Amino acid sequence: MKRVLTILFLSISTLSLVGQNIGAMEVLDENVKPWLPKLELEYAGFYKFGESESESDLKLFFVDTVIIGQLKQGYWEEATEVWKWRFKNLTNIKIDKKGNFVSDQHTGQFVTYTDSTGTYKGLKINNPWTEWLEDGRYEIGIRLGVPYGLYQGDYPQVSTRHLSAEELSTLDKETLRIMRNEVYARYGFRFKKGGEMDQYFSAKNWYLPQHDDVLRFLTKVELENIELIKEIELKK
Repeated sequence: MKRVLTILFLSISTLSLVGQNIGAMEVLDENVKPWLPKLELEYAGFYKFGESESESDLKLFFVDTVIIGQLKQGYWEEATEVWKWRFKNLTNIKIDKKGNFVSDQHTGQFVTYTDSTGTYKGLKINNPWTEWLEDGRYEIGIRLGVPYGLYQGDYPQVSTRHLSAEELSTLDKETLRIMRNEVYARYGFRFKKGGEMDQYFSAKNWYLPQHDDVLRFLTKVELENIELIKEIELKK
């Protein structure tokens, strides 16, 4: 796994054992401040946590009144010793005016971290999912950019916004079928070997079949869009 934010980590590595974590490096609490942008939408982003094989990414964005927070983690499958990706969706996310972050699974605060190399925006998680961190230690994920454009394939809109029946009605049945199956393909679903969808997505350089079941990985928006697409397909 590639290392990220090398300059930031090197600058932090000189600190004494005093604070909490950005990746494997400890940070000074006094350099962590609340991040309060003008618009809540500015919190949307791609946050990098951990380091090396403990790296994880949190994709955070807004769809109408829903906040999507999806965690991507890698792991070695014991039976095959193959590196695989799994996804976890944080549910009932809320952000208050003080930048506090609350979900059913994790809580935290949006913050900035300043050191000799600059100031970085991030999300501090009070009860980190990084397993090797001791209880009572928080972890900061550095915001690397906005999440839009990070969904691969020809129909990323199925994952990034609510679709309408009107726009879907203009598409033919085959396009609709590919559209909804592309969501499963992005999560590494194994289609029937030699089948139409297997052949179609195997030609895509981003497709990596790894799982027999990916339904638990899908976000609420993706599930709702897939159901709507199925309804429109039945009318064709």
